[in-house]
Amino acid sequence: MDALRIMPDGTIFTTLLRHPVDQFLSVFHNHGIKEEIRNLQPHHNPYEEFFRNPKRLSLMASDAVFHLIQNSMSFDLGLNPLQFKNETAVDELIKRLDQEFHFVMIIELLDECLVLLKRLMCWDLQHMIYVKLSVNNEYSASISPEIREKILDWNSVDKKLYDHFYKKLQGIISEQDEDFHKEVAMLKQINADFWRECYSKVLPVFDGNKIGYTLQDTHSDNRTCKILATDDVTQTHVIGLKQFKDTLPPSDILMVRNHMQNLNKFNPAMLKWGDVYKALDPDDADTLPYDEL
Repeated sequence: MDALRIMPDGTIFTTLLRHPVDQFLSVFHNHGIKEEIRNLQPHHNPYEEFFRNPKRLSLMASDAVFHLIQNSMSFDLGLNPLQFKNETAVDELIKRLDQEFHFVMIIELLDECLVLLKRLMCWDLQHMIYVKLSVNNEYSASISPEIREKILDWNSVDKKLYDHFYKKLQGIISEQDEDFHKEVAMLKQINADFWRECYSKVLPVFDGNKIGYTLQDTHSDNRTCKILATDDVTQTHVIGLKQFKDTLPPSDILMVRNHMQNLNKFNPAMLKWGDVYKALDPDDADTLPYDEL
């Protein structure tokens, strides 16, 4: 793992896996695979059409998304696509991840994982609050059992990876004491209380799977409520602005502003363009106008 070369001794390494079917569907939608592969565009059910000949159709995708179409989690964790059929290489990948990562989380057991992570990092439950910003329901519900099986077969390496760490996590959870299960219940309650305190309404799903919120009037200026309602892509853009604000061309800054303003129409609770400096430099926020970075 490249990070081992630059991180200090004692660094805790974690990663997150999700069910391979949900992962594939999320990639298919969020990375515009239907638009990438022209043969899929005329079809009402692109998944069914894709699995008529997945090997041929995946080759039509651009280099930017080609590696995401099959076994994307295994690829991200270091497995070369040329080794997808190599059982020895797959087993070695899983063994290496077992050794390099202190904790592999599973999204389907998120609350349990967050409590385990909290214990590992000696954090407080308040540090584990999260806000759900996307759902797979809309396109997950549209696939047949046959397509689901084809997705699992096409992503067989991801399935083996997921099954290994899911089983390992279940073993860890089974060994926990009663206090652990009380903390899981407490985290769920803290999250529910946080959502009620911050947000007045859950808005209709937009862009296929994204969720928006409106803020409670009493929390319209609450930075924590806004940041947790902001998606990861926007958060990355905002952090990039902070890190490279002195060297970025105006066109890049304009792109981020337009991106945020467009999303804010569907998710009014997220960070606004005027919040950017305030959210990233709270100590200096009172001395600088919001439109400065």
